[in-house]
Amino acid sequence: MVFLQALNTGKLVRVKSEIRTVQSVILNSLEQEIRARRYDENTSPPWSGTLGTDTNTETSLALFDDIDDFHQYTISSVTGYPAFSCSVAVAYVSSSNGFHTAQNSQTNYKSVMVKVMHPTLSAITDTLIISPGF
Repeated sequence: MVFLQALNTGKLVRVKSEIRTVQSVILNSLEQEIRARRYDENTSPPWSGTLGTDTNTETSLALFDDIDDFHQYTISSVTGYPAFSCSVAVAYVSSSNGFHTAQNSQTNYKSVMVKVMHPTLSAITDTLIISPGF
């Protein structure tokens, strides 16, 4: 009986590990999609005041041209992995408060929080701080 419990425990650990691996791959893939975009649609300050897609027609990732287009982006069922979902939140942040508090005005830093969820484990979250690079 103890042997069977040990086998079950081992199997559960492997399943959780596989779920975490898939979560990490999805997280990394989405972060790379975000990093491939420009900091802002404007090439120099002042930066866009409104975060999110520029028009209602920007509904596909292929149409996202800058980082803040990902604000409030969600996938309720990831292609190939229907049990996984993800969300993105973008905010302007400042170095003066350690990048921890969203700012009401444009700054030279955007915080991008990516979260990947699965119904059986807690979500994994990563936050990127991105600057225009000058």
